[in-house]
Amino acid sequence: MTTYHLHRWSVIGDDDPYRAPEQSAIRLSGFRNQDNRRVTTSVIVAVNGREIETYSGSIYILEDIDPDYLNHLDSIGDIYDPDNPIRIKD
Repeated sequence: MTTYHLHRWSVIGDDDPYRAPEQSAIRLSGFRNQDNRRVTTSVIVAVNGREIETYSGSIYILEDIDPDYLNHLDSIGDIYDPDNPIRIKD
């Protein structure tokens, strides 16, 4: 498994209007520190604090959150927990 550190990250969901919310595919978007390239991950399958595992087997360590995403969370009343920043439904 490859481990990446992800900077200015945000969560993006599946925008398929015909998919049930509980089946939504959740991914990350951000910048990898190895090459400072914007990436979108494969589907998140496991979350352990700031360590995220994706369907492809890659591990992402969440570093700094995207300020625009943080403002979005605030605008919808979602509380950001820096120790456990992502919640997924089982």
